[in-house]
Amino acid sequence: MRQLFLALVLVVSLNVTKLWAVEPVWFGSKQAQRTLIINSAMDLASFEPILKKFVELHPDVRLAYRDVNTLELYHFTIKEHKKPEASLVISSAMDLHLKLVNDGYAQTYQSAFTDRLPSNFKWRNQLFAFSLEPIVMLVNKNKFPGDLPEDRQSLLQTIRQNEKAMTRRIGTYDIRKSGVGYLLASQDARQADVTWGRLLEAFGSHDVQTYCCTHDIIDDVASGKLVLGYNLLGSYASQRAQEDDRLKMILPKDYTLMLMRAALIPKGAPNIEDAGIFLDFLLSDQAQKMMQTQGLLFPIQPDINNPNDPYVVNAPGPTGVIELDQQLLVGRDYAKQKRFIRNWEMALEISAED
Repeated sequence: MRQLFLALVLVVSLNVTKLWAVEPVWFGSKQAQRTLIINSAMDLASFEPILKKFVELHPDVRLAYRDVNTLELYHFTIKEHKKPEASLVISSAMDLHLKLVNDGYAQTYQSAFTDRLPSNFKWRNQLFAFSLEPIVMLVNKNKFPGDLPEDRQSLLQTIRQNEKAMTRRIGTYDIRKSGVGYLLASQDARQADVTWGRLLEAFGSHDVQTYCCTHDIIDDVASGKLVLGYNLLGSYASQRAQEDDRLKMILPKDYTLMLMRAALIPKGAPNIEDAGIFLDFLLSDQAQKMMQTQGLLFPIQPDINNPNDPYVVNAPGPTGVIELDQQLLVGRDYAKQKRFIRNWEMALEISAED
């Protein structure tokens, strides 16, 4: 346990230091009167059109966007809490964002846009969801052995029947380095404990490859180094599958987890006025429509007039929405978190030093 603790402390320290060195991408005029800084765990490719539209609508604001890993983002937000630089923090690691709110690192914001947000998409008027996306598998159709999996059971069957072809060719998140990866693994364990255990065992005996970030997994699936990526964010997987005929996104028919991306305004943040205006824009009909029509993100309430739209979720089976509530904090209890990570390491046959 002590080795795991020291490894986690080292990873956190290195990652927070690395975040300080990340240069933001700037949008808007250098002559703008005000500056809005956003720290976010969302790929710029999925957000850039929205950022550009915002500064177009608000030419008096210059916007800086810093894109980082979910776990780095969490620790960095705590580290700079006495004098925050960012006015808005965005993450897909719902549990870590909820913990920031619960531990007093966020401030209240309320507007006509947040008031109309359904109650299950916000928490204490301090945390606000603006997208809801499926968690998926992504396969390389040209490299995958046999029929493509429809669910976790069929994936298990393929692994057992094609051991050589599947060894070292499945990728998923390293839950020690990825905040959203930990969240999704813990939700899998809650949804289907027996299946999750069998899946972990199969992953471990076939040398699963672990990653910090979604785009790295997707790149390796596209190249053929991997044949399948497991538990990926649907927005990123959908974008790449639309662009690359070799790739297919699969919503598991046994159950499909649904994840919210959420934003908060740090307590003591500068320029909270523009942070609120940007948050309202994210929740506006204009931005929500952009997310869907431009294939950026899955909006909270998509236009369902076109059922074949890839950004309308048509899950073949039940969906499990990860709720924005206190239950998320249970999995982030320190002792439970250490135990869960240790069991994950043992199942995947990797050490705390890996």
